Amino acid sequence: MKLTELKGMQRDKTFRNERLTYKLNIVAQEAITANDAIFLRETGCRIRDLRVLRLIDDQPGTTFAEISKATGFERSLTSRIIQTLLGAGLIQRENSAEDARVFLLSTTQKGKDTRQIGRRLSDRLEVLLTDPLSRQELRVFNEILERLGSWVTSEDYREALDAETETILD
Repeated sequence: MKLTELKGMQRDKTFRNERLTYKLNIVAQEAITANDAIFLRETGCRIRDLRVLRLIDDQPGTTFAEISKATGFERSLTSRIIQTLLGAGLIQRENSAEDARVFLLSTTQKGKDTRQIGRRLSDRLEVLLTDPLSRQELRVFNEILERLGSWVTSEDYREALDAETETILD
């Protein structure tokens, strides 16, 4: 086989691994990478910054720990994002009345405006991302993702993993 034929085959194959988690990760990372510069140019924020901004806007008075848990980001990354948002004037913080060591986060008007710009942009880019799918395929895809999301976050899934782990170790 010629090298040019091999390169063509590799280019034609989107996924180099057949595992579902690998495929989901590749799709997500490719879309994020392709869109991140657009979000930065239009809003001044990267996608992950906007995710944190949205979480804070949805739950005024939220804490650093709650944001870190909700995003799944490492604590150091969460801290950097919050500092970026504070520095840009998109969020504000105040000490908790119950515990002075805890900061309560909320969005500023500038943050709310930036979130709305990000929302409109996200809506447009998601339409582009899902363009190869028919309405029916997109509906089914979203239903499947919802079921998988519910499953992997359930106690039943954790128990099934524990049982599987015991079987493998026996």
